[in-house]
Amino acid sequence: MISKFPLIFALALASLALAQEAHRYLHISTNPSYADAYVNSTRKNFAANPDISLPGYIEVPAGEGNVLVTIFKPGYRDTTINVTVSDKDTSYLIVSLSPSYDDVYLERQQKALSHRTRRNIGFKLAIASAAPLVASGIAALVTEYNIGKANDKKDLIEKSVIREGDEYARNLERYGEYRDDAESAKKVTVGTFIAGVALLGFGLILSF
Repeated sequence: MISKFPLIFALALASLALAQEAHRYLHISTNPSYADAYVNSTRKNFAANPDISLPGYIEVPAGEGNVLVTIFKPGYRDTTINVTVSDKDTSYLIVSLSPSYDDVYLERQQKALSHRTRRNIGFKLAIASAAPLVASGIAALVTEYNIGKANDKKDLIEKSVIREGDEYARNLERYGEYRDDAESAKKVTVGTFIAGVALLGFGLILSF
């Protein structure tokens, strides 16, 4: 009988090799420190959020030997480099950034950063709009419930033959309570809906 150990050992080695190949990384740092990096992009508009903040690690997909990285730091020239990574281990790269003295270029950088800030605020506002919109939906359900209960009590009152006594008084009282609760819930529905739509609208406007 042929031993299966060599086959199992070979498969284990192959799996280990594939696992190592699938988890290669490129570590980039800059001088001076702290910059934004856009992976596989030659973008010139930096209003979008970066793919990674430097110093940091970039995961290299299996089978790829090169990574295109554009580095952005306010006050410095943006740098695009095509990095050849190691086949097995983590690759390390330090990029020296060149300062810019071009006022037009620096102004364009600041505009891009301001645009990025507005977009991030807009995104957060759009996300925040979910809370009042959900609250508005819940308040609308409460409004419908109280309107239904108020109508039920109103029908009982209108159909009552005897319009006095404790039960009749309780129906009148409950009708008033349900009606008042419905009015209060309606105001909450409208208020939270307006707030949610306003947040969503401002968020969408700022996001572009």
